[in-house]
Amino acid sequence: MADSVFATLKSGGKSAKLEQVVKGLQARGLADFVTLDVGIVRGLAYYTGIVFEAFDRAGKFRAIAGGGRYDNLIAQLSDAAVSMPAIGFAMGDVVLGELINEIPRAHESLQKTITEDRMIDVYVIIAKEQRRADALAQIQQLRDSGYRIDYPLTPMKVARQFQAAEDLGARVALLYGDEWPQVKIKNMGSGEQELVAHEKLLDRLAELL
Repeated sequence: MADSVFATLKSGGKSAKLEQVVKGLQARGLADFVTLDVGIVRGLAYYTGIVFEAFDRAGKFRAIAGGGRYDNLIAQLSDAAVSMPAIGFAMGDVVLGELINEIPRAHESLQKTITEDRMIDVYVIIAKEQRRADALAQIQQLRDSGYRIDYPLTPMKVARQFQAAEDLGARVALLYGDEWPQVKIKNMGSGEQELVAHEKLLDRLAELL
């Protein structure tokens, strides 16, 4: 096989399939973003056609993503139950993170998104561990109703739980403790508190949120 491989390398890796891909990229105005490299080697066990890698334009980092054509992989993984051509790629989260941190606007946008995504509707405070099962039952009801909720996975001092509620941007905190079967609701914005029977909690939250 060596002769045919070296012949391909000497010819610059030209092939009808590769030319078709390049012409398609040129037609879409993407030619300036592509460099042909016949030295790329990826996954010899399963790639069956053209392979590719994506880098930052400055070339400062290693490949951000890489992939290619694998026409037999799905058949191999499904014990021949399904056979179809495929193309795919994988991205490196660490490299992508480094690239984002290099670009101020991208870094700022990422931090803003993270902050917004972390914000929740309700934080459940379990003041007495005996009430954890009751709290978990209502947490599931609230999540089924579409509320974004967090709660302590292990026993924690109440003060720390309230701090966690603030850190996560919770609009409301629910406290499960000696008041049961009532639940204490605290508006994290105004600081106002009230007691509500647990069976009426969903209705009251709908009014508050």
